[in-house]
Amino acid sequence: MKITKKTLSDNVTLFTISNGWMSFSSMNYGCTVTNLFVPDKNGNPTDIVLGFKDLEGYKNGKGSLGAIVGRFANRISNASFTLDGKTYQLDKNDGENSLHGGFTRLEKQVWNATTFEEEHRAGVIFERTTTEDEQKYPGNLTIKVSYILNDQNQLFWNYTATTDKATPVNLTNHSYFNLAGKGSVFNHELTLDYNKILEVSENLIPTGNILSAEGTAFDFSKKKSIGQDIDQISKKIGGYDHCFLTKAYETGKLESVGTVSEPSTGISMHIKTNLPGIQIYSGNWLEGTGKGDVTYNHHDGICFETQDFPDAPNHPSFPNCILRPGETYDAQTILEFKNS
Repeated sequence: MKITKKTLSDNVTLFTISNGWMSFSSMNYGCTVTNLFVPDKNGNPTDIVLGFKDLEGYKNGKGSLGAIVGRFANRISNASFTLDGKTYQLDKNDGENSLHGGFTRLEKQVWNATTFEEEHRAGVIFERTTTEDEQKYPGNLTIKVSYILNDQNQLFWNYTATTDKATPVNLTNHSYFNLAGKGSVFNHELTLDYNKILEVSENLIPTGNILSAEGTAFDFSKKKSIGQDIDQISKKIGGYDHCFLTKAYETGKLESVGTVSEPSTGISMHIKTNLPGIQIYSGNWLEGTGKGDVTYNHHDGICFETQDFPDAPNHPSFPNCILRPGETYDAQTILEFKNS
């Protein structure tokens, strides 16, 4: 295991962790994963996450490329919720709704960072306290984000948090993956282990209903390309941007979610999580200029955002998303990489 550091500005450092087969880089600006190199079936290192070419790109860019999002990832309807008899009004930054924490984003903040190196794993740990004034959520939330690589080619994304007042919490990483390194993700093949989704409105707000995906465009119970049925989804939505349930919805434990692979490179990524949902977003409105001055087009990346259910504070029937003083939020995701 090897750790290297690069200074990007007075208070921003880029950390690279390598196990000799694969590597990732992340910086303490937004806990952002900037690069993830995995060798393809011919041994050629392939950067499989989208990003910007420099720090200024991340500061000015949109789309949360590679970054942590929260305090509540995804959408909260009408940008409000009621907790313990009090109603909280959030930022309306997605029409009438609040998305990924509103206007003051965790991804645009500088975090404290420390690294560790052990015999079989190494990583970087980011820490920060977000106050109740930042995003209008109740309480001061102390967050720890850990990105860890081991010698089994597993990348761990772990999030823990504590609070001094009851608050909704839902943290996730918003990396856009492209296992071919560039171009459309329509040829990526996906298999999911749990065949249910949340029903949503045209504005992507859950209705509260859980639906079987069998026989629909959302059915990935057998290996299927991302592009095969994407045109069946509303043009207003533009593609996949839906919360698929995981086995952890039933067990509350770390469970297999599924596998995504890319035939031309042979790179595959197997996902595990202890969270009840995974928002799969097919980069429907992706645009801009990225690393290597590449122009990103719609569907050039796909996100696999393990998380609690969107709008959970407004749906008592959804899994609990409220963290209270004395409790610890504990979200775990494991990405395992192979090539063949």
